[in-house]
Amino acid sequence: MYRIIYRDKPKEEIFRSLSRKFFNKNPDCEVATVSISKDKPKRSDAQNRLYHAWVEILRKEFGETKQDCKENLAFEFLGDKDKSTKDLTVPEFDQFLQDIDRYFSIEWGIKLPKED
Repeated sequence: MYRIIYRDKPKEEIFRSLSRKFFNKNPDCEVATVSISKDKPKRSDAQNRLYHAWVEILRKEFGETKQDCKENLAFEFLGDKDKSTKDLTVPEFDQFLQDIDRYFSIEWGIKLPKED
């Protein structure tokens, strides 16, 4: 889970709702860790899971290693095989996923699964 917070906006309800949501989803968990980082938000956990699921599907489809598949996707959709998707903001990563989905659906007829 992640949430963007701003210095000049209220934060108390954000932390309260995130912790409530976490503990509701994890009723057996007694302890959780909150982490705050500066600057732009990174991709969400859901985006990360979806991306890695797609990489697994595509690498099997094309007979590639996981690393080769990731590099090929970065080259095709980011213009640089050495660019890390970890540096993309949430909106940039969302666009990256949309581009992958659109391309493989139209060009290759591969329907990639979607998370809610």
